[in-house]
Amino acid sequence: MIDALEGTLLGWDDDFALLEVHGVTFRLDIPASTAGTFAEAGQTARLFTRMSFNPNEGSFALFGFATEAERDCFDIFVQISGIGPRKGLLILSQIEIAAFAQAILKGDLGYLSKLKGVGKKTAERLVVELREKMVPYIREDREVPSAGEGENVRDAVAGLMALGCRPSVAENAIRLAVEELGERSSAAELIKAGLRHR
Repeated sequence: MIDALEGTLLGWDDDFALLEVHGVTFRLDIPASTAGTFAEAGQTARLFTRMSFNPNEGSFALFGFATEAERDCFDIFVQISGIGPRKGLLILSQIEIAAFAQAILKGDLGYLSKLKGVGKKTAERLVVELREKMVPYIREDREVPSAGEGENVRDAVAGLMALGCRPSVAENAIRLAVEELGERSSAAELIKAGLRHR
């Protein structure tokens, strides 16, 4: 398994990049967000990767991502029935991950169904299947109050805020959830418990 490639960027477009690594040129399919990180040909670039095999075409495809978060979201998307690597990359090219995560937690079908390749039924399925998985990717513009130590706790507070809770309410609810379940609980578990303590 190729986890990442680092080499000289020979060229790119919105959906692919050519990366030379020790004399070998790799063509990687990329999301638009990754293309936006490139400045000029000849620069050194490091891309996190995933490979897939298309049994119908009998061919392999190599995908590249500027960040591990992009790759992780790609992995999450392609686990959903009906969303293969191409559609997963298409969705990733249209979103800002934090905004997408908030739309999932809020059940914002309007936002989701406007994405190319995502109809109303797919949007509904995304909300159901991704609600817990997208919690770690929420980022608020304002500072998120800390209800305790640990990134899972901060993510849980941010998750409740994304669902419409005021910061003080979210912090108190997660504090009670931590007392109930312990700080080692996942953000998703804390959010579920926190919803009962609002």
